[in-house]
Amino acid sequence: MLLGTLMGLLNLRANAWITGVFLVLEIVAIAVVAFLGFGNAQRPASVLVNPTVTDPVEPLSAVTIIAGLAVALFVLQGFTTAVYLSEEMHNPRRTVVRTVLWTLGIGALVVIIPVIAITLGAPDITTLTGGDIAAMVTGWSNTGVGVFVSLSIALAIINAVIVMVIQNSRVLYASARDRAWPEVLNRAFSTVSTRFSSPWVSTLVVGIGGAVLCFVPVETLSGVTSVVVAALYLGVAIATLTGRRGEHRGKPAWRMAGWPVLPVLIALVLLYVVAQQAPLDLLITLGVLVAATVYWVAYLRPRPADRWVVTVPTE
Repeated sequence: MLLGTLMGLLNLRANAWITGVFLVLEIVAIAVVAFLGFGNAQRPASVLVNPTVTDPVEPLSAVTIIAGLAVALFVLQGFTTAVYLSEEMHNPRRTVVRTVLWTLGIGALVVIIPVIAITLGAPDITTLTGGDIAAMVTGWSNTGVGVFVSLSIALAIINAVIVMVIQNSRVLYASARDRAWPEVLNRAFSTVSTRFSSPWVSTLVVGIGGAVLCFVPVETLSGVTSVVVAALYLGVAIATLTGRRGEHRGKPAWRMAGWPVLPVLIALVLLYVVAQQAPLDLLITLGVLVAATVYWVAYLRPRPADRWVVTVPTE
């Protein structure tokens, strides 16, 4: 986390090179895993459409798969990052939409192919559900390849940390620019480095805060994050339903295909996904939302003239 924070203090071009090099190594590791998994297939491809779980052996229901979408959404979460960086992109009205859709498609492909290979190549269902990819790779090949895959997984985590620090620091910076905090915090969070053009105070706050959260049990972190991501996309689905009404009706923007059926379907599925999450994770997320609502009601709403003044930057 601290290393990713230091990387986040650099400008976006430098970070693009760093994360790009890491990404190449990750893709090589993914290709190795896929090749070994398909080359050591232990079960027929029919398990992909008729999956089973063990102890006792029984079919894996569609309801169980849908309930697991919260984690699956988190796996593919990165495709939205281009939206947060739109103010630092050339011609964002065209490039953001194209980047989001291409990233989603490529990311899904990069995830699905090795997952299929691992599903077919795992020596047994217990090993598959255990998720120790490096051990499976070592069993298919040798220790050296297993170590390479383990290091590539570590690089993927570092890459994700760098991207999320950059993304969330921009969110904090934008909130200060739009005067969402008391004035002393607005000045601090909106400070931009003259050398690297990065919001360095916001980056440090986000990065150090993330480092502190590393001491929270990982089950709690992953559970709450899954709930938050599912709730986020639920909010996006609802906003999509209302986004073509009123003052937004005539705005030039990318139009979702399948509207309004698609966002309604997504909202219903995500409501079910959220309802299936652990009560503690739901309570923690609810607590954050309540605190944010209280802050808006008590501090922001009474000050519409000089707080939360949202601006739209020019092209």
